[in-house]
Amino acid sequence: MPSIKDLKKRIGTVKNTQQTTRAMKMVSAAKLRRAQEAIQSQRPYAKRISELIQELTSVVELPENHPLRGKKETLDGTGQKKKILLVLVTSDRGLCGGFNSNAIKACQRQIQAHLENGSEVEVSFVGRKGHEFFKSRKVKSAHYYSEVGGKVTFAKAKKLADELLQRFIDGEVDEIKLIYNEFKNAVTQKVIVEDFLPISAANSEKEKSSGTQPKEIRDYIIKPDPQQVLKELLAKNFAIQTFRILLESQAGEHGARMSAMENATKNAGEMIRKLTLQFNKQRQAGITKELLEIIAGSESQKG
Repeated sequence: MPSIKDLKKRIGTVKNTQQTTRAMKMVSAAKLRRAQEAIQSQRPYAKRISELIQELTSVVELPENHPLRGKKETLDGTGQKKKILLVLVTSDRGLCGGFNSNAIKACQRQIQAHLENGSEVEVSFVGRKGHEFFKSRKVKSAHYYSEVGGKVTFAKAKKLADELLQRFIDGEVDEIKLIYNEFKNAVTQKVIVEDFLPISAANSEKEKSSGTQPKEIRDYIIKPDPQQVLKELLAKNFAIQTFRILLESQAGEHGARMSAMENATKNAGEMIRKLTLQFNKQRQAGITKELLEIIAGSESQKG
């Protein structure tokens, strides 16, 4: 049984920890507010540019040799995907609950599934935690984008998107997927595996086979021409979507850390309560023992 001195020391240590977790929660709450505003303002733009590309590809057929279409056998299912690049987005720091572990587990499942299909899998990393986890494991690592970590900016997102695009265009990989945490709210994040490249013509073929045409295309005159507009949208789309994904992950990280620190603060309070109760019992037992010794000594002198 711990002594009164040990209990007092433990209570002081837990109180110091509680102060730290409470401060970290407040910092994360402030950062979360800014990150939440950033992702909420970015989502509509990213969503709309994706919709515009889908609408244009329903009336503008991309050439078979378009660099973003990828290899034909990769798209039509007649051949196996030979080289797949997974980009795992995690945080640089820990203490954020299951934020990183959930994304890492999703990446492991993707690796296993593609390896079982006979594909060659490479993994690139945005965020130190994912990189450190796979560094000591038998996984083919492509690149660690350490410069993308920290505060998310469009310049960083564009640089990452350009590098991924270049690898795909050069034929180094046949398919690129991004694995990240999508921000839902302060306590909920959902792991998403998003197809980044190649661009799919599935929506276009479906609309053409049904003989329908989006209302937006019929009601607007596109200048200089749909092909040129589609080209410009595609040039911007990948950087914008990468920016959105990094913002999603950043907001999710702050939300997860705030939630984790709030739980840690509550747990520390509960531990302090239990230790204080134990401390009071020990002290009371000590006082009672001393009183009994005094009474025993007094009775012995009377005798």
